[in-house]
Amino acid sequence: METKLKCKDCGAMILVSTVARNGGVCMPCKSGRRKSIEAAEEHYAQDRERDRTCPFRALWKELVDRVYNQPGGFEALSAAEKQYFSVRVLVGEVYNGGFEQYFHNSSADYYEYAEAGLMRIGSKESLALLRASRAVVFGDDDVPAERSQRWLRLRRMGNPQALDLLDSRFCADPDSLDAKLERFAHDEGLVKHG
Repeated sequence: METKLKCKDCGAMILVSTVARNGGVCMPCKSGRRKSIEAAEEHYAQDRERDRTCPFRALWKELVDRVYNQPGGFEALSAAEKQYFSVRVLVGEVYNGGFEQYFHNSSADYYEYAEAGLMRIGSKESLALLRASRAVVFGDDDVPAERSQRWLRLRRMGNPQALDLLDSRFCADPDSLDAKLERFAHDEGLVKHG
């Protein structure tokens, strides 16, 4: 068994052969990745702390659990919970992959609730962008309930670049959605404090 020594920069235990090859430092320190690794660890530690202390994160986790793991699922939520959940899903999908991803995934199953939620919290610009994206993909038609029908319409979409502009405008957050959703959750009694 090969002996290990401490990296002279970070103190991690590394093989003697690595010490000799890298001038006494571990591979992450030599490549410059150590700082990004430490920054990521700090970020995740802060994220875990927010998971424990943020009432809005607790609400989101509770709703996801109820929708996907509890009897009744989405239908068992109150009207306010459905709207909050649907707008949060919309935001997550568009920020992650745009309106195309939103309509492609099961997230668009909640389109009507997302629309109603945006209206209820007074997010006029975000609502207009959601409706414009629907029009790009589905024209004057409603969003199909069946994912297979949505996929077909997405494949037939005439101008997919039109969604890119709408994605950018939505992600610019013209309505400060987080703040409005938090206020809504508080006013509707979905969170106890925050």
